[in-house]
Amino acid sequence: MSSLDPFRYERMAQQHVPEVAALHEVCFEGYYLTRLGPRFLRAMYSWYVENPDAIAQVALDGSGRVAGFMAGTTRAETYHGSLFRERGGALLAALGWRAVSSPVETLRLVWQRKDLARQAVSSVTRGGSQTSTPPTGAADDGPETASLVSIAVEPSLRRSGIGRRLSELFLQKAKQRGCELVALSVREDNLAARRFYESLDWKGAGRSSFAYHGSHSITYEKSTRG
Repeated sequence: MSSLDPFRYERMAQQHVPEVAALHEVCFEGYYLTRLGPRFLRAMYSWYVENPDAIAQVALDGSGRVAGFMAGTTRAETYHGSLFRERGGALLAALGWRAVSSPVETLRLVWQRKDLARQAVSSVTRGGSQTSTPPTGAADDGPETASLVSIAVEPSLRRSGIGRRLSELFLQKAKQRGCELVALSVREDNLAARRFYESLDWKGAGRSSFAYHGSHSITYEKSTRG
């Protein structure tokens, strides 16, 4: 943090998770994970706090409130398996709570990603798989690649430099963990996010072959070597 930056950046902790989940809901309104509910988001972000393969940081304002966050993993190929093994019970319980209030919508959401639902159940009941599908653009024989899964900034604080700093921190910490490349996915119709990453010299590396909620995703990559 520079002397001119009014925000403090530190590792995400459990005490930050409720605010992180709430900010996720604000910044990703209508997205798939958001529609799974706040309990699901809290369970998911708790994994980033606890897992040694995760990279998760928060930006705190002068009062200690979460103004932004980023979260990802240095092991994209085992991300889902690890998430479901370690937080599967809490994730399934969160879905159960959501199903009580919206059973049809919850079943529809689970069906949309039934591949992940099966993996989650397997992880909880039998210990789960050690692998998961790497993100689009990640080559099996390519360089060690980290995955920036989520980055969000309080809407009223956008253009304050928080997003730029959080993305720089992720690249820095991924490099420290031995990763040569960072990949992320953005909805094709999220033009503001795409412009943001392109302004920071992230390069388009692929487009998903399937669409969620009417939009494909674009994979961006950036070297940790600058």
